[in-house]
This record gives sequence, structure tokens and C-alpha cells, in this order.
Amino acid sequence: MKWLISILLLFPFLGLSQELQLTVSKNPVSVGEQFRIDFVFEGSSSDFRGPNFNGLRKISGPNQSSSSSMQIINGKVTSSKTTTYSFYVSALNQGTLTIGEASVKSNGKTYRSKAGQIEVLKANPKSKTNTYSIAENVYVEANVSRRTIFQGEQIIVSYKLYSKINLSDINLTAVPELNGFWKEEVETNSTPKLEVIDGVRHNVWEINRFILTPQKSGTLDIDPLKINVSIQIKNRQSNDPFRDPFGFFGSYQNIEEELSSKNISIKVKDLPQGAPKNFSGAVGQFKLKASVDKLSVNTNQALNYKLTLSGNGNIHLIDNIPASFPQNFEAYDPQKKDKTFTTNSGIAGKIEFEHLLIPRYKGEYVIEGTEFSYFDTKSKKYNTLKTDPIIINVLKGKDGDESYFSSDELQASKSQQLKDIKPTTTLFQKDNRQFNLSILYILIILPIIALLVFLIAQYIDQKNKSNPILNKYRKSLKTAQKRLIKAQKHLENDKKELFFEEIEKSLWSYFSNKFNVNSADLAKETINDFFSKNNISKKVSNNFTSIIEKCEFCRFAPSSLDSEDMNKVLDLATQVIVEVEQDLKK
Repeated sequence: MKWLISILLLFPFLGLSQELQLTVSKNPVSVGEQFRIDFVFEGSSSDFRGPNFNGLRKISGPNQSSSSSMQIINGKVTSSKTTTYSFYVSALNQGTLTIGEASVKSNGKTYRSKAGQIEVLKANPKSKTNTYSIAENVYVEANVSRRTIFQGEQIIVSYKLYSKINLSDINLTAVPELNGFWKEEVETNSTPKLEVIDGVRHNVWEINRFILTPQKSGTLDIDPLKINVSIQIKNRQSNDPFRDPFGFFGSYQNIEEELSSKNISIKVKDLPQGAPKNFSGAVGQFKLKASVDKLSVNTNQALNYKLTLSGNGNIHLIDNIPASFPQNFEAYDPQKKDKTFTTNSGIAGKIEFEHLLIPRYKGEYVIEGTEFSYFDTKSKKYNTLKTDPIIINVLKGKDGDESYFSSDELQASKSQQLKDIKPTTTLFQKDNRQFNLSILYILIILPIIALLVFLIAQYIDQKNKSNPILNKYRKSLKTAQKRLIKAQKHLENDKKELFFEEIEKSLWSYFSNKFNVNSADLAKETINDFFSKNNISKKVSNNFTSIIEKCEFCRFAPSSLDSEDMNKVLDLATQVIVEVEQDLKK
């Protein structure tokens, strides 16, 4: 009791008139010296909210304890209860520091403490030996596979926690943004590994691992990872002012500290000059293969032509490989199947593009080889792959269908039919009544007008075909709608991960086609730049990137949203595309 009385005598600023009272174990204190702050409440309490520790480093707390007392006066029994909330702290800077007010609730009423002041003196060298530093025994490091790369080339960043001591708790407080990179998270093992570093045993946790693909050149930063760790240490005995004389807090205390990895800069170089015309931003090592499900087929019967791109690199960012087919084949837009996966060295696997073809006339046709160009990160050169040509034999279809002819035979058959037309004609006058000249002029002018309209339409169509940028612009909305329809089907089949992936790709492909942005240059900063240049409102721009970020998060945590929330995401994606279209028309 003498210890508690001496503390109370030290502090004239205690709010004794309040039911929540502030006390400290020492005043003044030295920089780095540990001391204790208590908030004492007479009675039962709940929902304690601590103060603002400006200029103080919190070591542990709040540690709650309670005590009860009973008195008998003139045969009448009275009892009381006291609850104490304690913090262990140390001062960071010299000067006068203010301890903010705290609050508790009791019987529906909120009670607040008065603010107090602590005088902090110059650091006492002896007191430094009393401070336990976690940072001397625990640290976080970010390791990257390479620090100089080409745009589109993948690197691995691994965040690891190293500890020479046993930790009681680890909490992730800040996840790296990694702006300027397309990131894919790799699953890590939560079990620590034992490593010997400079002869000292360390427990090592891999907290996060990402595969990063830079979307622009220049110097990009690998953001630090922030972690809060805590350890348990024994309370000191004998002359330690913080030992617990009443045995309320046991023989251990928790010490907490926030650790952060260092910022790392990555130099991203532009790809070399002289890229092939069909280069679309693929970087890595790849192989290309073409195949069909049948080499012989009847007219009007479906045929599947498949292009398979395999290897490692930014393969997951490739949306299409252009292919050409015979004129007499009806070709549909390809269906993409992504069969890539993450590895310890990057993204690998394959993607397949399946084309549905329908031959209309019989004959022997050649599907010419398809070309695909990429930048090889090993040879530092551009390579062009080309598939072998495939010969397709189209056989006679159903009887009575002109499609069983070859195109040459069909032309010869029609010429033979024209031979039966007589070369001369004898005219007879049937009616002497005057012919209406107005009708005659109309009949003469209408074909001329129709011909002019046809020629103008042909000219416009030819001009559009010669302008791939304009074609992409016009097809942007149609492509986005198709992907949103696929997302709706994934939602109905409860395929959450595929749903969010399709929503994200619909927005990226819409933006890429609408503003003619190369897939290698896609980034959230690029969206803001192009939207700003085209007078898209800031609100629409923020909504657009917000949906992409939400989809990125939910792809790796699909259970975080239910079907109703997913419907809202689909509606928001549709609405934001409509809003972009409306802003472009203004």
C-alpha cells in the first residue's frame, strides 16, 4: 500500500472528482524509460477505450484487473468494486507530453478521465539497459529475383519475417500496393522454417509471395510490408518499479512493435526497337501449336481449329492470337481457355483459342500457318513462331444443296443455265396509250441511287477494315457485353472465382479496345490518364478502377461476397461502362 500511496502523492493533476481516475507510476521520466499508466474506475465497467498516446510508445496494454472490498458498519454490510486498466509505455522525445482522456461505460452512462501531463527529461544512460528492443532480434525483408528487367518481364518478390526469439503474436498491418505492376499472389506456407544466418538460428516465415509483371517502364517501387509482432517477457523482480505487488498481472508482460521491410526500387527497361508488326506485348518463352479435330469434313459441318500457346511469362495477359481462314469458311470468334498456374519462378502453363469453322463448299482447302511474335527474355531478342499449314478436305454435303459443288463447279453450272436464254427478242406493241413518263424516270433513277448507296457503303466498310484501331473502338462495347454475359452464367453456376475474373477482364478489354491501349501498358494509372484526356468524370474513373480492385481481391477471397453482392458487382460493371459511353458522347 505504501507504493500506491507514494504514487498518488506524486500527481496533483489526478481527476479525483471523476469516477475514472488517471494515475502514472512516475513523473518526471527520462526518454526511453518505461513507466506505467493506470485508469481506475470505482464500480463495474465495460467498453473501455484507451487514450491517445502522443509522443509515447505503447509496450503493452490495456491489462485489466479488478478488486473488491467489504465493510461492516453498525451491522450494515457495504461492498465496492474497483477496475483498473493498465498500460506500459516509454517516452520517445524530451518535453511535456499530454496523456489524452480515456472512457468507460457503466449502467448505460459514459465516464471519461481528465487529461494529464508528463514531464520527459533527457535520456538517462542507465535506463537504456531497461528497454527491451524487439527490432534487434526480429526483422522483415523483401527479396526480389531481379532488380533490372524489361517491361512485361516477370519477377518474384518474397516478404519474409526473421526472428531469433519466440513470438507470441504476428499481425499483418499493411499489404503492399505494388502500383505499376500486374500482381499474382502465390500461396505460402504458414509454418516457419529454421535457418542458420551468420551462425545464429532464425525462425523464418514467408508472409507473402507475389509474381509481378511491370506495366510500364521507368523506376518502380516495391512497397514495404508492415507487420505487428509481440513477445512475452518476464516482469523484473526486486527493485523493478513495474513488478506487480498484488499479483494481478502474473509474472509476464507483452511487448509489441511494428516492423517494416525496406523499400526496393526496380529498374524497368523499354523493350528494344524493331518489334515485329504482329507483336502484342508477349514476354517470356513460348511454343505455338495448331490442330483441328478432323481433316475431312462435309459441307456445312462444324470444324474446330485450336491454337495452343504454352510456356512461361506474361502468358495470362494474352487475349487473342489472330488467325486467317479460307474465304469459303465461315469463322466465329475464338473461345479462350486459360490453363495457366503460378510457380516459384513465375506464371506458366498454356492458353487455348478454339475457332469454330463451317466450310460452305466442297473442295480441298489450306488453313495457312498462324504467326505469333514475342520477346525472349533469355536471348533478349524478338522471336516469331509459325504453325504448319493444315489441309482440309471438304466433301459433298446433302443432295439438293448447292454447297456440294466446289465454287468453280457452281460458277460453271450457272454459266450452263445462261446458255438456254435466247440471244434475240421480238417486241410487240400491246397498248397505244401514252406511257407515264414520271414512272419511267423513277424507274431509271432508283437503280442509280441504289448503286451509289451500295458503292458508298462498300467504301465505308473497306475504310473501316483498313483501320484496325477504329474496328477495336467499335467492337469494344460488344466484346465487353459478351464477357458480362459469361460472368452472369458463372454467377448462376456459383463459380465465384470465374465470375470475378470475367468481370475484371470485361473492364480491361473494354478499356484496351476503346482507347487502343496495348495489353502490356494496362494499369490503373493508365485508366486515369486516358479517362482524364477524354473528359471522363473523376467519379466514373474512380468507380471503374474500384470495381477492378474489388474483383482482384475477390478472385483470391471469393467467399467474402454472397450471390446478392455479386449481382451488385455485375450491375455496377454494366453501369460504369454505360457511364463511360455517355461521357464520351458529351
